[in-house]
Amino acid sequence: MPAGADVRVFLFDIDGTLLTTKGVGNSALSLALKEEFGVLLPDCDVMFSGRTDRSLVIELLQRNNLEPSDEHCNRLRDRYISLMGGQLARQGGIVLPGIRQLLTNLFRRDALELAVMTGNFPETATRKLEHFDLRQWFAWIAGGDAHVDRDDLARRTAKIVARRHGNRVKEMVVVGDTPADIRCGHAIGAKTIAVATGEFTIDQLAAENPSQMFPDFSKTEEVLEALMRD
Repeated sequence: MPAGADVRVFLFDIDGTLLTTKGVGNSALSLALKEEFGVLLPDCDVMFSGRTDRSLVIELLQRNNLEPSDEHCNRLRDRYISLMGGQLARQGGIVLPGIRQLLTNLFRRDALELAVMTGNFPETATRKLEHFDLRQWFAWIAGGDAHVDRDDLARRTAKIVARRHGNRVKEMVVVGDTPADIRCGHAIGAKTIAVATGEFTIDQLAAENPSQMFPDFSKTEEVLEALMRD
């Protein structure tokens, strides 16, 4: 990155935006409840999309009649993290259309930083990105370990951006597949790019007024033009 240049910072969500897994999070959390707390038939029937893992851990403990204390949250988190790699190896998933080409093109540009802002715990985010050979593109990861609310995650991420770049930040761009991604981008004054490769339709995403919206990222040049537009 050129010294002193104004910088654009792109903040990508993971699940439903960069890649999709075959229920890895659900199965790993279910197994973690069995192994760590002896829950015979875990109730994991919760909405995952757009959530932080901290909020999911709290809700899953409550649904399975366990106190959502700090101790229990930390135990479930640690066991979940330890199981993620094995579940990814067994169940797998795919990188979504256009993602590798898009990241390659963005990475080559000057005065631009790629980062991840995800509801995943930083450790599980890293394992997913490494499993699908995407980690190399991203300078850093802000994860959903500290906050229940996605907007609070975005505010913490914006502070990280400010510490890294000070007043040289030309623009932050939040890229995601859920209404929560768009709303948290609005909360920090970022440009918002919505993609309908997750569980939400174009119409559901449009209701949140993203700056730009795409069915997927397969038309890379068109997406790049939207991302880089002033």
